[in-house]
Amino acid sequence: MSTRLNRHVGIALFLALAALLLHSRFASAEPITVTDDLGRSLRIEMPPQRIVSLAPGLTEILFSLGLGDRIVGVTDYCNYPPEALRKSKIGGLNPNIEAILALRPDLVVGVAGLFQQENLIRFERFHISYFVADPESVEKIFHTILILGKMTGALPTAEESVRQLRDRLERIRRSVHSEIPPRLLYVVDAEPIISVGINSYLNDLIRDAGAVNITGRIKKSYPIVSMEFVIREDPQVIILATDADLQLTESQRRRWTRWNTLSAVREGKIYKVNRDLLNRPGPRIVDGLEELAALLHPSAVNGLGR
Repeated sequence: MSTRLNRHVGIALFLALAALLLHSRFASAEPITVTDDLGRSLRIEMPPQRIVSLAPGLTEILFSLGLGDRIVGVTDYCNYPPEALRKSKIGGLNPNIEAILALRPDLVVGVAGLFQQENLIRFERFHISYFVADPESVEKIFHTILILGKMTGALPTAEESVRQLRDRLERIRRSVHSEIPPRLLYVVDAEPIISVGINSYLNDLIRDAGAVNITGRIKKSYPIVSMEFVIREDPQVIILATDADLQLTESQRRRWTRWNTLSAVREGKIYKVNRDLLNRPGPRIVDGLEELAALLHPSAVNGLGR
């Protein structure tokens, strides 16, 4: 038998063995049924091996569960962890369905919002499992981590991740429990002023950090508010969500400091936080919570650690 023939036989045996191992890994797996946050039931026959994520927070959850090798596509905004940058891109807020189909996914995960009905129709037409999360609370984010762990066969990792996140969250809550909560304006975007309402998980985080969200009575998750509203509510602290590596520009400061009747302006309490930590409903929200709590109550949170 020639050397070339031996090589081909060896490769064939290796591929056959790999296929056998993969089959044996999942052959005993029982089909599971999960319910997404739209109330839709999804039957998962086998743990998905080709996953497309339509949201940065979900991408971070999947990587945190050790599923990086199964992720085949992410959005243009998915930049964490660094490995996400090397994945195929499928567009931004309105994903490119053709690009997604070309990746042959057996699971697509997304969040409720824009283009939802359109995406549902398209993925159902091509018989692609589509899981939709609606991260309206911190508990919902933890639930999403657990459900994705269950769907992908990574439930033990998901359970341990959620346990650690809950422990850190509780330590922060205890540390600020006796502090006086300041009135806070959280600025998702400044032009127009977009903040967070009662149906956003960010409202939970503001409370857990030891503050009172001045837009927390508004039912819309991300309401646009007027400057008149802000002046009337008179926040003692203003939090601007910005890129981690950017300092507040002079124009950004002037936009707020000219309103010198605001308590936050008079007391110099206009701060920035890393938007990638807080504005992405994923496992790093507790990192963002620690950052926010340290700004509000430095003496209580200092040295808290993880």
